[in-house]
Amino acid sequence: MDEPDKWFFDKINRNLMQLHAVDDVLYSGKTKFQSIDILRSPSFGKLLVLDGKIQSAETDEFIYHEALVHPPMLVHPEPEKVF
Repeated sequence: MDEPDKWFFDKINRNLMQLHAVDDVLYSGKTKFQSIDILRSPSFGKLLVLDGKIQSAETDEFIYHEALVHPPMLVHPEPEKVF
């Protein structure tokens, strides 16, 4: 198996760095506020990277969404009628 040509370095702290193979850069740009990259990784699928930090990955997005959806659903009086 060949080594990937591109890598994304995700510095967690001064003692820990993760290295992610990158299959493709789907988008790279800057706004007035931040840099934005959308990468495709063989391990995590699509990655959203803001200012060099991974914000969300295709394979673990359910963790983020469940944390947003479950608290309101638990306090809603009729959650079966929520879109």
